[in-house]
Amino acid sequence: MIEDNIVRVGRDEAMSHLKPMLNGYRRFWNRVYIGVTASPEKRWAKHSRNGWAKMVLLYEAYRPDIAIDLERDLIDYAHRCNFLMPPDNINPGGEGIGNEQRYHYLYVLVGE
Repeated sequence: MIEDNIVRVGRDEAMSHLKPMLNGYRRFWNRVYIGVTASPEKRWAKHSRNGWAKMVLLYEAYRPDIAIDLERDLIDYAHRCNFLMPPDNINPGGEGIGNEQRYHYLYVLVGE
């Protein structure tokens, strides 16, 4: 299941919106994972096999560097928060994203 909860603000304002959203998801779900993709449907098809309940699209970036920066910032923030469970992310973010796509989506996976 893919849910659209895209924040429609500029890059400089994004984190002030994304952090509270992530906090809300972390409050109600036991597992979270933060990622970036140019193809949400294909990415969800891979993630859904690993027991995730849903993918929530948080931000649409028109350049890959913006998506990578926001992903890294949000992962870093999630690791520094005082939640009981850290995010499932092992790497700092930005791996495997290409420049050939026009739009990239920052997303969060949530699960039990």
